[in-house]
Amino acid sequence: MKLVSFFAILFFFSAAEARVFDINRDTVAPYFSLTGGPSAVGKSGYENEATGVNVSGDSKYTYGGEFGFLVSTKPMNLAFGIEFLKPGVVDNISGTNSGGTQLYSATSEVLGYAPKVTLEFNLHGDNVSRSFVAVGLGYATVSLKNSYTMTAAGTSAYPGVDTTIESKGNATELSAGLGYEGILSDTVTYAFQFGYRQLKVDNLKYSKDYNTFNGTVSSGGSVHNGASNRVLDLSGGFLSLGFRFYM
Repeated sequence: MKLVSFFAILFFFSAAEARVFDINRDTVAPYFSLTGGPSAVGKSGYENEATGVNVSGDSKYTYGGEFGFLVSTKPMNLAFGIEFLKPGVVDNISGTNSGGTQLYSATSEVLGYAPKVTLEFNLHGDNVSRSFVAVGLGYATVSLKNSYTMTAAGTSAYPGVDTTIESKGNATELSAGLGYEGILSDTVTYAFQFGYRQLKVDNLKYSKDYNTFNGTVSSGGSVHNGASNRVLDLSGGFLSLGFRFYM
C-alpha cells in the first residue's frame, strides 16, 4: 500500500513538472482586474439641486473592477465580463445660499455596473508574454444617491424635502487600451493595461416619488440639472492590473 502511494505521489509531481505553460496554447482563463483613474464626474451628481445654492466638493477619480472569463487564441482574445465602477464618494458637501448661510450638508454616491465584451488583438509576444490592443463594449447601469442633512435655515427655506433621493440611468460604454500580459506562475498571468473609457449617462430617472428642492417629482421622471438633464460623465483614462488563471 505504501509502495502504491509512493508511485501515485511520484506520478502527480512528474505530471505537474511536465506541464510547460504556453500562452498561445492554454485558451480558457477566468480573470479579475482592478482599475483606477480620473473622471469628469465632478459636482455633476448634485450641483443645481436648489436654485441659487452653491455647493462644495467634487468627485475626481473613478475606481473599479472586472471579473469574467477569457477565450484566448494566438491572434486575438475575447473576454466576457462584468465591470463595476465606483467614482469617489463626495462627503461633507456644504450647500450655502448667496448670503453664505449653510442650508444643508450632503453625501453623493455614484455606482455603476456593465456587462462587457472586450476584444484583444495580440501584437507581439512569445510563449509566456504578449502585448495587445484592447477594445471593449458594454451597457452600463449607473445609480446616483444623494443624502441630505438639513440645517434649521434649510428646513425653513425648503420644508418637507426628502433627505435621500435616488435615481438610475443607462448608457453604452466604449473603451480602448494598450496592454501587456506576462507569466506570474505555472498557469497564472498578470495583465497590465492603460486606456480610455467613454461613458456618459444623461437619462437618469427618479427611483420613486420625491419632494425635491425644486418641487415634487414622480417615479420615472427625468432628473434635471437646471434646465437640462443631469449628466454623469464617468469618462476618463484608466490604469488596470488583472490576473488570469488558465485552465
